Amino acid sequence: MDISLRRYQQQLIDDVGYEYSEGRRRVCAVAPCGAGKTIMTAWMARGTALSGRRAVFMVHRQELIEQTSATFTAMGIRHGLIAAGAAKEYDLPVQIASVQTLIHRLPEVQPPDLLICDECHHIVANTYRKIIDQFASSYVLGVTATPERIGGQGLGEIFQSLVLGPTAAELIAAGNLTPYDYYAPPSKFDPAAAHVRFGEYVKGDLINQMDDADVIGDIVANYQKLAAGKRAICYCINRAHSEHVAESFRAVGIPAEHIDGETHKAVRARTIEDFRLGKIQILCNAELLGEGFDVPAMEAVILARPTASLTLYIQQSMRPLRPDPTNPNKRAVIIDHVGNVFRHGMPDEDREWSLETRKKKPRVMAIKICRACYTAVPSTARTCPCGHVFSGTQEERTITEKEGALTKIEEIRRKKRRQEVGAARSVADLTAIALRRGYSMRWVTRMADVKRLRG
Repeated sequence: MDISLRRYQQQLIDDVGYEYSEGRRRVCAVAPCGAGKTIMTAWMARGTALSGRRAVFMVHRQELIEQTSATFTAMGIRHGLIAAGAAKEYDLPVQIASVQTLIHRLPEVQPPDLLICDECHHIVANTYRKIIDQFASSYVLGVTATPERIGGQGLGEIFQSLVLGPTAAELIAAGNLTPYDYYAPPSKFDPAAAHVRFGEYVKGDLINQMDDADVIGDIVANYQKLAAGKRAICYCINRAHSEHVAESFRAVGIPAEHIDGETHKAVRARTIEDFRLGKIQILCNAELLGEGFDVPAMEAVILARPTASLTLYIQQSMRPLRPDPTNPNKRAVIIDHVGNVFRHGMPDEDREWSLETRKKKPRVMAIKICRACYTAVPSTARTCPCGHVFSGTQEERTITEKEGALTKIEEIRRKKRRQEVGAARSVADLTAIALRRGYSMRWVTRMADVKRLRG
């Protein structure tokens, strides 16, 4: 299959190559979920092989091994698999490797010239570190939509440079991702009653609040109201919670199943295939169908698991935004039963990524929820797309005033960052800004051209 790159994909590849040419051997490339990161990295792996060198593409889940292998095969890239049960074909210049298998076969595997790490926000884990240390001479490329760990820790201890691709909003505007409607029905989750450890809520505290018959009943009822008939993934807290939600959907005649990491491989594969084919309408899961999961026909996502992690939130909420060639008018639906949007903002919000650890700060709430249809809209909106006119009652006025004040603070912060770039008078000034923010030197070159700076 002949696959041509989109302009932004070629630009990202060029930017990574520029970083390598400047001596920065470990580069993190950022692009939204659905931007085609596997296509871009496969292109780079193929180029590496055609030049007589070797590439290893690392993934951390079995489903991603199979999905990546299918993409490489479709692009005509012969490759071996370093995975449990797969034949060893180390003579092939391109390998797709399970991290869990690769760590046990390091002495057998020739160091690659290019080591690609899929979903590289996991890269600071010990397993990844051992692999990188073993392949110390390799160029390293990490790709992710969210360049930070679950708890907000940066990736600067591994990577030397950050290359920024297009934003999710830009891809939606260009038609490369689908538009969406975001609904946030009243949530019974109380964050104050949930402890946070290592950057995430304690599951036991979540179960105490969310694994409740009334709460689960609301999940089913709101799906029927807001996304009836749409194929949806429901993200749950643990196996028991996921099974309870699936049972509740089946009780009203909606085909639903549950899978998790402990589900037998064959059962899991068959269930996912039934979902792809439309035999299953609701696929409930616990900590499984996030990163890299690709079903273009999926039209909706149900968030039934509260998360304190921006990374997890983006990975889950962006799942249904992949375009469906069979449905050019697709419009995705996100139903947030746990108030994640208030903690993290809209999925396509413009975020300022950095390789540094993100400092915790109060969430800027630039949205409000329509009481008539639960749609999330900008806090400045006077009417909802459903036609509801915001009344400006004392309660609404108070909320809007608070949101407006916080939004203003955020706008001031962003304005200062823009002014900092505007005040730069030399390439050295831009370089200093890039180093502080973890931007690539290609950004410096671009901004210097825009500002017509020399030296």
